Amino acid sequence: MRKERLSRLRALVVDDDPFMQELVKLTLERLGLADVQTAGDGREALDKINQGNPFDLVLCDLHMPGMDGIELLRHLSDFEFGGGLILFSGTDERILRAAVSLARARFLNVLGSIHKPVTLNALASLIFRFEEAAGCGKKTGQRVSVLTKHELKQSLAEDHLTLFYQPQVDMYSGAVVGVEALARLRHSTHGVLRPAAFVPLTEDDDLIVPFTEAILKQALNQALRWSEDGQKLRVAINLSAAALTQLDLPQIFADCCSGNGLPPELVMLEITESQITSDAIESLEVLTRMRLHGIQLSIDDFGTGYSSLERLKQIPFDELKIDGSFVHGAVSDITAKAIFTSSVALGKQLALSVLAEGVETPEDWSLALDLGCDLVQGYYVAHPMAPDDLNRWMRDWKGLANLPSH
Repeated sequence: MRKERLSRLRALVVDDDPFMQELVKLTLERLGLADVQTAGDGREALDKINQGNPFDLVLCDLHMPGMDGIELLRHLSDFEFGGGLILFSGTDERILRAAVSLARARFLNVLGSIHKPVTLNALASLIFRFEEAAGCGKKTGQRVSVLTKHELKQSLAEDHLTLFYQPQVDMYSGAVVGVEALARLRHSTHGVLRPAAFVPLTEDDDLIVPFTEAILKQALNQALRWSEDGQKLRVAINLSAAALTQLDLPQIFADCCSGNGLPPELVMLEITESQITSDAIESLEVLTRMRLHGIQLSIDDFGTGYSSLERLKQIPFDELKIDGSFVHGAVSDITAKAIFTSSVALGKQLALSVLAEGVETPEDWSLALDLGCDLVQGYYVAHPMAPDDLNRWMRDWKGLANLPSH
């Protein structure tokens, strides 16, 4: 079944070395991709993309004559390419990491990076992750929203918004202590859409409150059902930058909690620190009032913004959530491991709960455990699931004994 889905993906390999082009092309074909094209530099790649080819994946070397990989990233961003991007290079790993950061800053969907030589296992890990995400129904060829504001309003009014939940597990007991709520939108034409297809539209003032309320009510109702079944699961909800400027939001959250009879401490709001920069005073007021109402706060994607330490000083966070880019593969990445290690130590010194996301392998788990993380989240434990699927998963979950290395 997986090979059948992979066979529908179209890939473009960009490298000036014909041998490397052929090697990566053959590797992708071994994984099941049937349509793999190649380009010798960034300009040739852009020519193929501009011809209307809807590539799902672009695999790009950095060091090329003519238009190099870094310049190609800028053009892909301008084109609003929404497919998966894999970077590879034989250059200094720090340059490769800088290129990944640059691509993400340009809102490109970076699946990861590979230091040459490119291997089957390394490519398979990244492409399988992309295939699983794309399996939720989102067409990946473009990043632009496929919905209009009117369609999104109608979808919210008709309760087409749904939530998937990814478990968050205590590292020492193996108990499932919480879940992160991840928004999906069921659309009659486009299928099941992931956040990139509709969240940008919610930044408008007339949509952010109904969108946030729809997520909140659905998440709290689900948390209440779990609570009634004896599962005291904390539900983490992501807040957008626009939501942080809505001064009535703390009361909306408090009213929803009291109306559902749900203890506010079972709600965790995840805020990416970079979201707070534009309207810091309003954001600080909103978040501080949230804490007054008993709702917990997590600083999400820690380490990826520009003012992490300042935000930790200003805002009464309860949890520090370390970005997966510093967690997955950190065992063999000196820089990522250093950032991971220092972030955990900082969280401990500030008496914050520390959650590592992006735990995808036994090595990721072991390092998080060695460093003293409290909670983990990632594919090594479980993928995001619909509530019914999660209920079945929790019935079968036997804690640490379920993990592949145990």
